[in-house]
Amino acid sequence: MIRRSPRRGISFRGSSPEPVMPRSFPASRCSSLFLLSLLALPGAAFAQAPAQNEEPGQERAIDAPIISNEGLTQTQRIRHVLSRFAFGPTPGLVEEVRKIGLEKWFEKQLAGGVSSDYALTERLRQYETLQMSPKEYLAWVRSLRDKLPKKRKPKDNRILNSARNKMRGEVKDYVLWQAIYSRHQMLETCSDFFRNHFSVESAKGAVRYFIADWEKSVIRAGALGKFGDLLEASAKHPAMLVYLDNAVSRRPPSKAELNKLKARVRVRTRSKERAEESVEIAKQRGLNENYARELLELHTLGVDNYYKQRDVIELAKVLTGWTVDGNPERKTFGFRFRQDMHVRGDKYVLGRRYRTQSGESAIREGERFLRFLVGHPGTAHFISWKLCRHFVRDEPSDAMVERIAQVFQKSKGDLPSVYRAIFRDPEFFSPDNFQSKFKRPFEFIVSALRVTGAEVKDLSGVRRALMALSEPLYECLDPTGYYDQAEAWKDPGVMAIRWQFAIQLARGRIPGVKIPESFYEDLHPRIPNAWKDQLARKILPVSMGDKTSAVIDSMIRSQLERRPRARPSDLGPLIVGMLLGSPEFQRQ
Repeated sequence: MIRRSPRRGISFRGSSPEPVMPRSFPASRCSSLFLLSLLALPGAAFAQAPAQNEEPGQERAIDAPIISNEGLTQTQRIRHVLSRFAFGPTPGLVEEVRKIGLEKWFEKQLAGGVSSDYALTERLRQYETLQMSPKEYLAWVRSLRDKLPKKRKPKDNRILNSARNKMRGEVKDYVLWQAIYSRHQMLETCSDFFRNHFSVESAKGAVRYFIADWEKSVIRAGALGKFGDLLEASAKHPAMLVYLDNAVSRRPPSKAELNKLKARVRVRTRSKERAEESVEIAKQRGLNENYARELLELHTLGVDNYYKQRDVIELAKVLTGWTVDGNPERKTFGFRFRQDMHVRGDKYVLGRRYRTQSGESAIREGERFLRFLVGHPGTAHFISWKLCRHFVRDEPSDAMVERIAQVFQKSKGDLPSVYRAIFRDPEFFSPDNFQSKFKRPFEFIVSALRVTGAEVKDLSGVRRALMALSEPLYECLDPTGYYDQAEAWKDPGVMAIRWQFAIQLARGRIPGVKIPESFYEDLHPRIPNAWKDQLARKILPVSMGDKTSAVIDSMIRSQLERRPRARPSDLGPLIVGMLLGSPEFQRQ
């Protein structure tokens, strides 16, 4: 994964798309005390909250799951599912699931039987480019470009660049709004998984013009469908073909084609040198292995599983001609198969021969290979392993992966069947797997906004926080996507930024984001010492560890000494900030 250097002293305010570094971070004395206290305690930043049946004072490393000889309680089972197949609970969601039943909630989510949210739908209508097709968006950008002076000034370039990148920004908001507020949380978490499994980087070339369509027609449309359909949709989408360079992969030009090119350029330019230069450039064009390699390594079989380098080369030949027509004025705009770019003849991939049959298009070679990959036992095992790692624990057991892989194969890659198998597997609700995962920055931020019932009107501060935490949406430069294992995200500098975000969120200092006063309305105004436990029950999935509890107690005493009549609206946000920044909340 491409990691950015952690930014210390981050402000989530301002209009810049990048986080800005203020002269001094505006943290209160209590928040500073919290950060310093946790940093000063050996291992505390990565301490795990004790389970209900542990002896007081016992602590574990953050990698250690909660160990219990007993099964999970009903509430723990609900919270476990909401931390895997949802981005955590919203106020009242645990009780809602308890009322209808966990199994029924899961099946309803799986089937998509979730009512749409009118307010969310209306909120998304404000985004102009999300209502456009890729063809309409590119035509709009070109129209704007043509209206600008031929000799553009810096201001003109800024206008044009803003238009070119508008969809990139709006699709990030689209993903965030859905993750925070959508009732169909299983779609959100499964889309999140495949957004990283089939990773594309929106700033690369023409990807920016197709990124919203990619999110909607590939990721979201396929996350609860058949893996084979999702794989083929990704393979034929311009965003993937441009990102991994298959759009320029072609058979080498023939000698006759080079001679024609030379003559054409010579006539047009009346320059022998220009003609020869064009021929040399054309000679460099040819087979590109990038997509073929990642199709095997990242999307289906896994690293160095079943295939060798010669298979990658042969597969690249099979996929020649899978390209993109970037002219919005043509009917062929978007994905296009070009027979003239395809390598003819026999190709041998993974021991199987691929060639064009009489009377059919050569595109069938690639389509047949994709179907073969979906049915390959290596694909079943690799995808099942990744899904278990994502939804269960960083190192899933071989036995569970094998059980899920069998379901994948028997169902021919039916993803709902695979998710159901994970949910019903005897290991899923094992106490060892409860709170065994460490939240990625995206999961941390979204779950914090959800659990507090935050009212979000503007996402600019949230986007800056994701940038500061090294997980901006659709900006992973590595085709692996962002990793979902704990070791990728436990850098102390990044952890400090999490705490800063938690404190600023609780204190209303994230622009456009506010935790409603109703979140504190059940706190008894005359019993401030009880507020910690009341708020912890709302926010934390487990009881507080001794160290977190002690730090919050110290802050409360300090505040009450200065303000004996502190109100819930004064002290509550400080407690909430500490709870959201606590080690206990970093787990799921």
